[in-house]
Amino acid sequence: MLVTYGAMGLHGRPMANAEVTEPFEMIWFATSRSSVKVDELKRDDRVFLAYHGSGTEWATISGRARAVDDRAKIKELWSPVWKVWFESADDPDIILLAVTPEGGEYWDSGNKIAAYIKFAVGALAGKDLSREDHQVVRM
Repeated sequence: MLVTYGAMGLHGRPMANAEVTEPFEMIWFATSRSSVKVDELKRDDRVFLAYHGSGTEWATISGRARAVDDRAKIKELWSPVWKVWFESADDPDIILLAVTPEGGEYWDSGNKIAAYIKFAVGALAGKDLSREDHQVVRM
């Protein structure tokens, strides 16, 4: 999920990464030049990304985003899946969003059965047993 700050407050929508550069300097997304998120980023460049892995893994990233109109980068990142929204990498409506991560958190509760047991025992005991599986990262 990509969350921006719009006129009405927080505005989230599902998005797929186009690329994550090493060593985690930039996260790239493709979008429409005329999308609301591009306008929202002009007013406030803060973003929040939320990810869910398979099972019991979650991660969040906060950062700053900007629209990038770089035809060479668009061609480099082009995916045939994008044909759902764009005719080709030369489509004038396609633009990239570049997110610079500033911090993040992740949680991993292990396998689902262990996670359910941990949450159930924690609820009965009145304690948060998930803290050992949680990390905060500043970038």
